[in-house]
Amino acid sequence: MRQFYNALGFVIGDLFRYRYRVSLQNLARAFPSASYAEINQQHRLFYRNIARVLTESLCPRIQQLEMESESIDLLRTAQATGKPIILLTGHYGNWEVLNKLPLQLGTPIQALYKPLKSKFWDRMFRKIRCTNGVRLLPAQQASRILIREKEQQHITIFIADQFPGKNNGLAIDFLSQDTHMFTGAEQLAKRLDAAVFYLQLNPKDTRSWSVSLQAICTQASLTTDGQITKSYTRKLEESIRQNPSLWLWTHKRWK
Repeated sequence: MRQFYNALGFVIGDLFRYRYRVSLQNLARAFPSASYAEINQQHRLFYRNIARVLTESLCPRIQQLEMESESIDLLRTAQATGKPIILLTGHYGNWEVLNKLPLQLGTPIQALYKPLKSKFWDRMFRKIRCTNGVRLLPAQQASRILIREKEQQHITIFIADQFPGKNNGLAIDFLSQDTHMFTGAEQLAKRLDAAVFYLQLNPKDTRSWSVSLQAICTQASLTTDGQITKSYTRKLEESIRQNPSLWLWTHKRWK
């Protein structure tokens, strides 16, 4: 599969030039001390991962997901308290493979999503994402739904690394640059008094991914303003520095 991903990545990046300049510029700015050769290497590997994400998303049967035993223990401990659980992650690894999380945990999982502009692709990806029992919550309605159901224990996934706009969210340094981070997940976690974890995906091989969790807080209502968002940002930044090619560099994160 590695050779296939290399070839498809070449087609996406070098032939179609899909957001080529944006991704290259983002990488260079995030790692100002890296050499030209190092940036180019990570850029090629980034398109290889994009090829893998695309392939696994359109052919979900080849997706494999495992959660580390220590992370399962963390979740079970949090579930024992009866509190809602929020998992914060980013566009890192293959976030689409998280649709298999219910199979690992035997627990209902829900995730926020934004409908795609194309009705065809929106129907297709909704079908794929719901195959294993994930409940999709429209982003604009998620707060109302979760607050209404706050007495029910649930595990909710937030992909929280989108750019909220210059005058929105929390101002913070991220990958050597000033930017803003969404605070919606933090605000909701506080209202629900949820336990919050950072979720990281790591490739085990060319067909499977491993999920690991890191605790951010056990009672969100006791945290200070910005604490959850800052902790999430630092953990995501650490993941990206470990393997830059796994993050989605094509979106315009810094404006």
